[in-house]
Amino acid sequence: MALTIDRQHTALLVMDFENDIVHPEGAFKDFGFAAMVADNSVLDKTAQLLETARSTGITVIYVSVKFRPGYPERPNNTIFWQGLYGANALIEGSWGAQIHDRVSPRADEAVVTKRGVSAFTASDLEQILRTQRIGTLLLTGVATNFVVEGTARQASDMGYNAIIVKDCCASVNQEAHDASLNTALPFLATISDLEEVTAALVNNHAITGQ
Repeated sequence: MALTIDRQHTALLVMDFENDIVHPEGAFKDFGFAAMVADNSVLDKTAQLLETARSTGITVIYVSVKFRPGYPERPNNTIFWQGLYGANALIEGSWGAQIHDRVSPRADEAVVTKRGVSAFTASDLEQILRTQRIGTLLLTGVATNFVVEGTARQASDMGYNAIIVKDCCASVNQEAHDASLNTALPFLATISDLEEVTAALVNNHAITGQ
């Protein structure tokens, strides 16, 4: 069955495309994110999706992960967050915390700041979605097994329909990316790709159940 999307009640979330994560000179350049982004043309594909979303009137929301100097918002209670401290990355106002130029937001597009893994963590994302009567989320971002998976799981619990645009996502390597998409996520979200989502946006149908 072809994917259908109600454009009026759908938002595209562009998540964690900061320089420190996706740029080859970013603080996390040795972690593998930037390499997979480059190898799979994730920035170009996400830019294509942004162009389609904007031309068809889809709400575009950016989710940015960043912290104050010293990370007062974020305890280093796990290996994941200890890596953040060690890299001195994603500091507010720094080049590393800026969204990559290839997928940068327009002046009229909301940018929310999160302080954890999910896009909903310590952000005002839910308020924006409720105000605009959004029921379906198109998820793009880095990393697949962190922000994308975390947001999909929470979105499901909160009653949103989530559609993961898999070729607009990346992780530390292909194996981690695929593992995230092939385990629990198919039970919590629709797994799609750029070609299918683009066709659905252009066709402007309504998702079943909305």
